[in-house]
Amino acid sequence: LVGRIFRLMQAEFQPTTWKACWMMVLEDRPAAEVAAHLGLTRAAVYMAKARVLQRIRQELACLLD
Repeated sequence: LVGRIFRLMQAEFQPTTWKACWMMVLEDRPAAEVAAHLGLTRAAVYMAKARVLQRIRQELACLLD
């Protein structure tokens, strides 16, 4: 179920936004490293992570209701 949600949610975000979240959350890489790798600021990496996780939480909440 979670894998399916991740695949569905990925289509809703720009590739860089998705990759920033993926690298921080699932690969457990520090924001500074992700930012350098993707050419973003650390703030942009944190914002990307927050946006993706918020959307995933919304989707999960709908499924659990």
